[in-house]
Amino acid sequence: MYKKVKQYALNHGFTVEEKNGLIYGRMNGFFITIRQDPTVQAKHTVHLWIKENNTAAVPAIADFLNQCTSKHQYLQSASYSGTKVTAEFQGLGFKWGKQYTPCLDAFLQEFTSYCNANGLISCCESCGSGSSLNLYQIGEAEHILCSSCYSNTSDNLQRQAAEHAKKGSGNIIGGIVGALLGALIGVAAWVVIYQLGYISGIAGLVMIICSLKGYELLGGHLSKAGVIISCIISVIMVIVAEQVCLGIEIYNAYNDYYEITFFDAFRSATSFLEEADIRNAVIYDLVMGYILMVVGAFGTIRQAYKNSSGKTDTRMLSSVTSANPMERN
Repeated sequence: MYKKVKQYALNHGFTVEEKNGLIYGRMNGFFITIRQDPTVQAKHTVHLWIKENNTAAVPAIADFLNQCTSKHQYLQSASYSGTKVTAEFQGLGFKWGKQYTPCLDAFLQEFTSYCNANGLISCCESCGSGSSLNLYQIGEAEHILCSSCYSNTSDNLQRQAAEHAKKGSGNIIGGIVGALLGALIGVAAWVVIYQLGYISGIAGLVMIICSLKGYELLGGHLSKAGVIISCIISVIMVIVAEQVCLGIEIYNAYNDYYEITFFDAFRSATSFLEEADIRNAVIYDLVMGYILMVVGAFGTIRQAYKNSSGKTDTRMLSSVTSANPMERN
């Protein structure tokens, strides 16, 4: 978590869950959450749940948010769904460090003051109710729901988990075929990027994502076994991708002197590994490739593994109703 945003939150009495990258609390009577991007230090998503006291939708809010986007330097976008405001902040350039947190604070102060001045209240994201509200974390997202809507959501999640459990491991053979086909897309991305003179974690991420999706499409659904199988296939296919790259190098080096095809060069790649320089270069490429693959795809793999159980973790973070200005009066 970006330390300046964390300190800002603590100074304002917000709850900080650094491990989860989450901040939540009240400002000027309204409940807000700030979600830290897991990969970019200066990138945060802010949520507020509001509506008019007697009206479900407020067109003027969208206009005000557009004005805020133009006014606040690091506010990249802001939208209103009828019950929920989503604001995206990101520090850009070289001097964002000093002004990023003040920009975030200025927006929150201005918008919550706007809400108070226009009689807006906190509300349930689903039905718009202004009573019996709590902040919940459902999966990786935060929601403010009334007790009735949360009960319905919880029932739906349990039903989905039960249906997922009935599917078992799905069609493993079909899943393996799908994972292999998907991983081939990653191999192609790896080879293209390699030809440009780079080893990129993006290629590893593409390989993992396509392999997982391929398993899901031909295997019926993505089980825990499917996630593991897809990861193993992706690891193996990195070696295949590196052999293809080496085959291309061999073909380019000998094509002008001998009548060889690419497949001849590809088959001979292993024999070239007897040369120490080539072997060391390939080992270096593989080590760097695996490191970048893990860095790029770790979050995707973790999320896929969590989702494969069919269960969605839910927890109540805080009561929200007492933050409703209209209910206190």
